Amino acid sequence: MKPIGPDDSVCPSCNALLVVERKPTRPDEEKGWTLRHLASIMGRAGCVLAIAQCVTVLIGAAVLFGPAIAFLSGTNRNPDLSPVATLVTVAGTLDLIGLGLLAPALIVLGAGAMLLRRRDPFTDEEVLIPPSTAGLPMASGLLVILWILLTAVWRVVYPAEAAKSPAVMLTDFAITGTAPALLGVMMALWIVAAIALLAASVCLRLFVRRLPSKVFSPRPLKPSSWLDFTIFNLVITIGVAAFPLGWVGYDTVGGPAQIAFLTFLATKITVIPLIGAFAYWSLLTRFDAFGKLALLVPVMKATPQEAPAESPATPVDAPAPTDYSVGGFPADDDDMAGINRVK
Repeated sequence: MKPIGPDDSVCPSCNALLVVERKPTRPDEEKGWTLRHLASIMGRAGCVLAIAQCVTVLIGAAVLFGPAIAFLSGTNRNPDLSPVATLVTVAGTLDLIGLGLLAPALIVLGAGAMLLRRRDPFTDEEVLIPPSTAGLPMASGLLVILWILLTAVWRVVYPAEAAKSPAVMLTDFAITGTAPALLGVMMALWIVAAIALLAASVCLRLFVRRLPSKVFSPRPLKPSSWLDFTIFNLVITIGVAAFPLGWVGYDTVGGPAQIAFLTFLATKITVIPLIGAFAYWSLLTRFDAFGKLALLVPVMKATPQEAPAESPATPVDAPAPTDYSVGGFPADDDDMAGINRVK
């Protein structure tokens, strides 16, 4: 056989086409790295906007602290929400834009995960992320898109028809105890949107849990609290919406129902944004790791085999083993006469 040179494109012996694939040594050399890197950028940008939305809501809650105390004490039963109207609009816009970036980032991440594959030089099998696992971020992105559509309807479309913001409508319900039919539909869509966001976080958590052992990232995939945040957010959302929907009776005389409703509402605008800021920060660090996914494929090394131990050679002049099979005892001197003895 003729030797194959480093620049040969065909085998000089059999004219077979030679395909030389260099093994990637860095994450940016892996297949689909561009998509995963793009998903990382969009995901981190969306998380930054979501954190800004949480901070804006906390600022609005601080501005509402005085009117809320006056309302609870009974000195002012008609609080003026105009000072926070701008903050509510800004927070809602940041929320929709941030999750609007997060949704395509998750879909692109799934596409980039499907392209992450390489042939294992040791077993000659293709190492890849299973399509069922790579499809989980795509499902998460679609669920976030569903959340965006539902949120845009109940937060923008319906309030535009009623010429009132959702905050004003909830305030009117807290004062009068009557909920128009439109508010009930808005609260139902709010709950469905929260369920969709929870399902999206579950899909992303399953994606990380089901990554094959040969897939790693130079940046560790630290645990994200996004799932915990969406669970708590769903519980508080149901707690707020249950009263306008009529699932729980409501009163306006300071009874347990009113206290419970105001407690859920206060938690929604204070504790939820605080937890959400930390949750999206942890999700930001996870997206940073997603952009650096790579394959850890073992390298086949040639190890010299140990030579078999050679049995010691038998000397030519070594005496033959004495055969005691005849008579069962060694021969005497007379029987050994005429035989050269070996000392």
